[in-house]
Amino acid sequence: MDQVYSVGESPKSSGKKNAMNEGGMKLSQQSDPLDRPLVFVSGAPRSGTSLVTKVIDAHPDIAVLMENIFGNRRRHWMKANFWNSSETLRREVVEVFKNLEEPIVGNKVCTPDVWSADDIMMFCNLFKDFKIVFVVRDPVQVALSRLNREDYEAEFSEDARHNMLLDFRSRFLTYASSWRQSIESYWKLRDGHPGKVYLLYYEDFCNQFEFQLGTLCDFLQVSFSANMLNWHQLPHHDARGNLKRDIKYKDAPVAVHQSDTKKLAEVTRNALSDALLAVKWQRDIWQAHQL
Repeated sequence: MDQVYSVGESPKSSGKKNAMNEGGMKLSQQSDPLDRPLVFVSGAPRSGTSLVTKVIDAHPDIAVLMENIFGNRRRHWMKANFWNSSETLRREVVEVFKNLEEPIVGNKVCTPDVWSADDIMMFCNLFKDFKIVFVVRDPVQVALSRLNREDYEAEFSEDARHNMLLDFRSRFLTYASSWRQSIESYWKLRDGHPGKVYLLYYEDFCNQFEFQLGTLCDFLQVSFSANMLNWHQLPHHDARGNLKRDIKYKDAPVAVHQSDTKKLAEVTRNALSDALLAVKWQRDIWQAHQL
């Protein structure tokens, strides 16, 4: 069972600061929780968004929820009625964020399987200020990670398979088209809000961890905290804002986890290769770091 900490008891909350970050986001406790700056983390499923969320959440001035979907999950074709207007959605969001003490708050939701780019923008625009950290990972590793961890038949409902513009002809084609659409979501968010969206290459983040943390903090306009280096030793906020350890997976130091395609059965390897052809252009510019 996850260990839960009340605010004030946890190792994370003991290091909280109430400060003004000169030249950056205003770090102030507001009566309206949505007056605080928002950090939103997104990317394709199995792209490293949970890792990045925990690392950012380790900063003593930031509390990022681990995937509060607010009743909206596209791959189950489920969307709560309060999404029908910004005002009704706002009331739901306030109820969740009002109990967080940190001067910067956040949430993490993947795209396109869970939220669309439009959903992300509707959510972010509830806040007076926001920044988006978008994580992208090698589509081969995304597909293999999903293959190993997901129940494909249960992952997408019948309505979702009918309505979502993913390629459901095969499992790998679904994962590849989801990865491609996540890139398209990134472009839409980036072009719609210049300067507010930061693209984080997962492999670089893991291989150059301390350097990448400095760049990420610069984008978020917060001072660097050693807590972020030691993120795996701290509890993190779950979807409702409770501090727990080992959310979604056991916390461990950052490392790149790669599956070897040579070890795949030939039929699986061929199916993956065929699916990658459908995203060749996007994969090429990903490899060139030109997304």
